[in-house]
Amino acid sequence: MKNLRRGSGLVLGLLWVLIADLATAGDYVLLVGKGFEVCEAYLKNLNSFPKHPPMVCDRPLNPKLTEFSKPQWQPLAVWPNRHLLREALRNKPFNLKYSDEEFNQANPYIQWEANLKAGMAAQTMTFGLASLDVDRDGTPETVLRFDAGFSCDPADEYTYRSPGGIEFYVLSADQRHLDSWRSGNFGILGGREEIILYQGNVYITSWGGGQLRLQTPLHVRGMDTEVCDYTYQPSHPRRRS
Repeated sequence: MKNLRRGSGLVLGLLWVLIADLATAGDYVLLVGKGFEVCEAYLKNLNSFPKHPPMVCDRPLNPKLTEFSKPQWQPLAVWPNRHLLREALRNKPFNLKYSDEEFNQANPYIQWEANLKAGMAAQTMTFGLASLDVDRDGTPETVLRFDAGFSCDPADEYTYRSPGGIEFYVLSADQRHLDSWRSGNFGILGGREEIILYQGNVYITSWGGGQLRLQTPLHVRGMDTEVCDYTYQPSHPRRRS
């Protein structure tokens, strides 16, 4: 019996070490964007949180670095505005090849609505609105933030590799529909995107496979997309295959 208890204790101890190792803090190294002001400034922000787990799920901003800020999202009820999610699904790249009739046959509205209702019962889905000049043309757009309510744990291997659950869209001028072209500013696949502001300009952060990316929106007229890539280096050897 003593040997059994000793063995159980050893297993629990090893499990705790692995969990702690997966969630351990570390440092960030700038891979792409060296010498660019925003890239260097965000690196300083990242490394000002030495005890923070890898920024898979949340990416805090150091209040001392006042050039950075986050949008103030105003809540919008999801269910009365569920047509926006339907439009988002319709405009996914893999659905653009279909006609409206083909899309509706493949995704019957009644079944889609039932699935959405079930999803809302299982997890907290939220909409948020903010007025942001996404494409830097001097005119603010109304940006919609959709959080599907998925759990996010930086210690989870699958989440660490490919987190998700947050999407952004730009609304039309009357705020009743999506603006497909301007929503393309956020055309990044996965990565649990978030929006931050640097000196008032919109930047998008995303995470994937141990790397964090900061970049400008995709459709800023007159400029190429600016990208800053950071690799995460844990304070202890880690990562299981």
